[in-house]
Amino acid sequence: MARDWYSSDQSRDDCTSIGSSESIASDPIDSDFSIIFVLGGPGAGKGTQCANIARNFYVKHLSVGDVLRTERDTPGSPYGETVARNMEEGRIGPMNLTVELLKNAIEAARQNDGWKVFLIDGFPRKMDQLYFFESTVSRAIFALFLDSSEDVRLLRLQQRAMIENRRDDTADTIQKRFHTFNDTCMVVVKHMYGQRRLKGVDANGDIGTVYAEIEGALITTLGERLERR
Repeated sequence: MARDWYSSDQSRDDCTSIGSSESIASDPIDSDFSIIFVLGGPGAGKGTQCANIARNFYVKHLSVGDVLRTERDTPGSPYGETVARNMEEGRIGPMNLTVELLKNAIEAARQNDGWKVFLIDGFPRKMDQLYFFESTVSRAIFALFLDSSEDVRLLRLQQRAMIENRRDDTADTIQKRFHTFNDTCMVVVKHMYGQRRLKGVDANGDIGTVYAEIEGALITTLGERLERR
């Protein structure tokens, strides 16, 4: 079951409980596809858990990090150098570019493969991204927030750096990303909570326990829209 949520790093005094299925606003879904944001600090397990959901259900997993890395590494991309600089500095890139790349990925997945449910992990990272995305693409049903301590996330990122050798997992970049998350992304988390559109889960535990809680939230909220493979 989803637990009451309290930010483990900085917002215990600012927020009260988050997380029960009943706390999610039941706004009508006014489009033929559904968006769920997956939020959490660097190393919270967003990509891992989204991949697990996508293996078990007919949902399209879009990672903002992967979308940006693809653009960065695409020969001749007019945005490649800009994306690379922002990622190396741990910065959030230009809003219009990020949303445009996501919009293109969603439209391609819908038209080419008929996807109707999208998990977007690592987005939105700022309030202007949230407003712009929801005004130009679609309103998200709710956001999953994978809440974990900074110590746990740091250890995970260090282990990932050794295994995957990712360019954006250097010690300096990790600290910059942590600061960015605390300063800007947590504002989005609090805003979604205020709108009763947030499901908080304890992401400090093992992968299976966290996954079970997330799966329950998706089944409860999406109902028949969530098809098991």
